[in-house]
Amino acid sequence: MNTVIDMMIHVNDSAVKPLMEASLARIPGVIEARLKTPKPHLLFVSYDPERFNIGSVPEIARGLGSQAQVVEL
Repeated sequence: MNTVIDMMIHVNDSAVKPLMEASLARIPGVIEARLKTPKPHLLFVSYDPERFNIGSVPEIARGLGSQAQVVEL
């Protein structure tokens, strides 16, 4: 792993946020998904871009019954 990228994700349904964190944490290439933010709809993800495609986040959210958007930092 040479590069780690941090991205912010906006999850439309804050009740799904813990499920998103758990789902992302199990994916190879995701180093950390964390809820530590005072904003109920935001999630931060650190990942290796060679092993995880951040573009798959909306699909993961749809699978959990919600929507999510990647927000560049």
